[in-house]
Formats: sequence, C-alpha cells, structure tokens
Amino acid sequence: MKKIGGLFIAFVALFVFGVSTVEAASYKTLNFEQALKEEEIEANLGSYKESDDQAIIYLFRGKGCGYCRRFLTFLNSIVSDYGKYFKVVSYEVWNNSDNKKLMKEVAEFLDKEAGGVPFIIIGDQVFEGYASDYDEDIKKAIKDLYDSKDKYDVLAEMEKAKQKNTEQGKDTTSGSVILWNLLFTGLATALIIGYETYRFNQLEKKFSLTSKERKSK
Repeated sequence: MKKIGGLFIAFVALFVFGVSTVEAASYKTLNFEQALKEEEIEANLGSYKESDDQAIIYLFRGKGCGYCRRFLTFLNSIVSDYGKYFKVVSYEVWNNSDNKKLMKEVAEFLDKEAGGVPFIIIGDQVFEGYASDYDEDIKKAIKDLYDSKDKYDVLAEMEKAKQKNTEQGKDTTSGSVILWNLLFTGLATALIIGYETYRFNQLEKKFSLTSKERKSK
C-alpha cells in the first residue's frame, strides 16, 4: 500500500506539473529585395539599405497575387525618395499556413479582418488590399512612422500582450497547483494512514488471539 500511495502521489505531481511541448511556428519572411525578386519585379533599389531606424512595412501577400505585385511595384518606384524611410518584412500566406495564421492573429489584434491579400500594416495603420488611391496615404504612413519617437510595431506589441497573459496565467496556475497538490496529497496521506491503521488493528487482534490461546494451554 505504501508503494501504491507513492505511485499515486507521483502520478498527481506529473499530472499537475506536466509540460506539453509545442513546436514553434515556422514563419518564413522575405525582405524587400527578396520579395521583388520572388515576384520577378526588376529592382530599382540603387543605394537602398535596411536599418533599425526605418519604418517597418509588414506585408502579408500571396505569391503571384496581382495586387500584391502592384504594391511592391509602387514601393519600388518610390525608393529614390522614400527608400531611406522604410523596410519591408514580407509574409507569403498562400503557401505557408503558419504565415497565414499569423496574418489572422495580427488582424484580430488590430481589430481588423484579413479577408484577402495584400494585407499591409505600417505602424498601427492597416491597408486592406491595394489600389493606387492609397499611394499618398501609404507614403504619409511611412514618413509618420519613421518620424515617430516611439515606433509602433504590431508584432512587438503582440508579443508583449502574450507575455502579460502568460504571467497572469502563471499566477492563476500557481494557486491552482498548490490547491490540487494539497488536495491530492491529503487524499493519498489519508489512504496510507487508513491502511496502516487497518494493519495495526489486524496485528493487534491477531496478537490478542495468540495470547488467549497460550493462556488456555
């Protein structure tokens, strides 16, 4: 019974503290030059270089998507004037399920609906689809984000929110773990004590009978 009680406690500990391993999502990204190349757009980058100071354009696109290609072509056409202000992080979503899932998560985080591509994010501004009518607004969004002292990065904000939720979850889980451990440990201890008491009573009864037999002889 002692062995059973020990196994019971071990099982409870594994149940309560068990950790499941989840594979990290395999996001695949392309920078501006790589995205142009994949869409077979002749790059007009000149002295274009990426840096940490630039505004990030998150582009969720589908390979071969005409509107996505037009957007990239537009960016390619303004490199001489705006190239120093922006860099592109491109996620292809038609052939990568993790990228597609991320697009939906980002859209939900921004209280938007990603109904198709391109889905363009510059700071906290979202452009659903692309048309030449958006050009001036896109250029303004790029420059405003570049000039901002506190550049809004949606993926960084999502990560902060996840960490906050995780910490809150840990606090809640910690209390639950303590409660369950006390409950199950108490139950296991009660079973062991009960069994030991039963054994003691049986031995005492047997000893008493043996003593009576000896006296009767």
